[in-house]
Amino acid sequence: MASYDDKDFYEEKNGSPASSAVEPVEVGHVSGLKRRLPGFSLEVRQEPSSFAATKNASNADFDPIPPSKRTWNWGAYVAYWMADAWAVSNWEVASSIIAVGLSWKMAIGACVLGNTIMGIVITVNGRMGATLHTPFPVLARMPFGYYFSYFVVLSRCVLAIVWLGVQTTTGGQCMTVLLTAIWPSFANIHNTIPASEGITTSGMCGFVLYFLLQIPFLCIPYTKVQYFFALKSVIAPIIFLAIFGSTLHKAGGTISHSTVITQGTTLRGSALAWAFFANLNGVLGNYATLGLNIADFARYANKPSAQNVQAIVIPFIFTIVGLLGIFTAASSETAYGQVIWNPIEIVGLWMKSGSHGGRAASAFGAIGLIIVTLGINISANSISAANDLMSFCPKYINIRRGQLLAAVIGSWGFVPWKILASAAKFLAFLGGYTIFLGPMTSILMTEFVPHNPTQLPPTMSISTNPFVSCRSYYIVRRGNVSVPDMYNFHGIYRYSPRYASNWRAVTAFFIGCIPPLPGFVNNIVVAGNSKTGVSAGGQHLFNIGYIYSFIAAGVFYWGFNRFVPHTESIMDHAETGEDIIAANDARNVQERRASRAERKQSVVTTFFEV
Repeated sequence: MASYDDKDFYEEKNGSPASSAVEPVEVGHVSGLKRRLPGFSLEVRQEPSSFAATKNASNADFDPIPPSKRTWNWGAYVAYWMADAWAVSNWEVASSIIAVGLSWKMAIGACVLGNTIMGIVITVNGRMGATLHTPFPVLARMPFGYYFSYFVVLSRCVLAIVWLGVQTTTGGQCMTVLLTAIWPSFANIHNTIPASEGITTSGMCGFVLYFLLQIPFLCIPYTKVQYFFALKSVIAPIIFLAIFGSTLHKAGGTISHSTVITQGTTLRGSALAWAFFANLNGVLGNYATLGLNIADFARYANKPSAQNVQAIVIPFIFTIVGLLGIFTAASSETAYGQVIWNPIEIVGLWMKSGSHGGRAASAFGAIGLIIVTLGINISANSISAANDLMSFCPKYINIRRGQLLAAVIGSWGFVPWKILASAAKFLAFLGGYTIFLGPMTSILMTEFVPHNPTQLPPTMSISTNPFVSCRSYYIVRRGNVSVPDMYNFHGIYRYSPRYASNWRAVTAFFIGCIPPLPGFVNNIVVAGNSKTGVSAGGQHLFNIGYIYSFIAAGVFYWGFNRFVPHTESIMDHAETGEDIIAANDARNVQERRASRAERKQSVVTTFFEV
């Protein structure tokens, strides 16, 4: 059980002089005044409901979400995945599968199976966030310990930031199409950027404008961003269906003559099987990142069951998007004389006639795709990266600052336009990184499986009953965790006084990721047009890397906890501090209402207020 008495801890913390000296401000905003920058403070707001003893450990956004901010119902999660699924990358997902020799039907089969598996993983893993309302970086401390959890969070953070930059590049391409549709002469701007950089002057103009455009959208508070997702869930299907409809119409209403449809499977035997598994692994890897940190979004649920709809929505929506991408590519071969997978390119072709109608269609299509990329950058990248960055410096970084920081690093630090243009090895690295995400996800899921345990006598705890701890709790904790201890660096999840890490989770992680590692290296080298001496077996193991690493790490982590349990952290009940959170939330809500009544604020200020 917890290493301290919750009530005394909260009363001591909330009544301390340091806490009372902080002047009251609006929740989610920075506190204090600076002489040179009135209204701004480097330190962010730490609410009284924080479980952390110091500001170095948490802030208002990093704390468990209070009841008044749990605003996501099941419809919000449908809108969230609609915003995530309708993306250029998901539209093109079947292109690489068909390119290796599989038929379009097998490509769809891989997409359906992979997205169904990820839908289950995301829903089960999301249960933690929906129940405890804590972010992924905090939950990671539970199985991995405090220090090693930072490695886990950093691994996820880097991916989120890089993909944020890549999606910003995609948005910049959409912006370039828009500017060209409005001012055709924009396409003739003299290029002063070397070809080796992978971008032109006009392309850089579009990139910069898109980067500036997305900044206010990144500032939308998490309690209201679901409304933007709802907007995108309406606009995105319209624009993608328009792209499909226009291409099909230009093709004469048929796709049967395209090689995308007529080309069957060119592989046979074991080569076919391993090709299918390799591409299934790619589909799984497409959203392995969100499979790991879905708690960052599930914690906004108004009730734990609200996020269960993800198990149905994910395979359904992603399959539709993949099918439309295939049929549009098939239509483009007849319509334009070549197979075109990129919808941005098709929208750009609408203006080639030079007519006002064609230019208007391209402009509206580009605007729709810009909204699409804005939605995907928020839903899949920026919020996730912000939560991760916040865990490293919660005293100075909240979600809003984290999103802006991630946007700057991803868009300018990683030079994403050059990655897309020439860095095949780096893209192969990003695609194969799932062998590290799989074990992390599995260990986290194995750690926390909600369960209603058999009631024990009041005088007997789990830690004093080895039989119960080994038998009834073989899926480690079954929901009996201490949220306050996750914020206490000297709590029960420290595991080791010196290393502050759980050797069971660390060992299981390496057991999961090391065997596919040679195949991972081979995949990167081959992407650079070179060869390695990795055996066919090593390559095949990498082809099922996510599945293997997920299962192996989970099984070994269960085994370590089954036979060598850490009894100090085993509890017979959950300690969520919900009563403390609710009481403080009620007080904070009253203070916010009183503050709003005393002063007038604009609609814009109200909208961007958390």
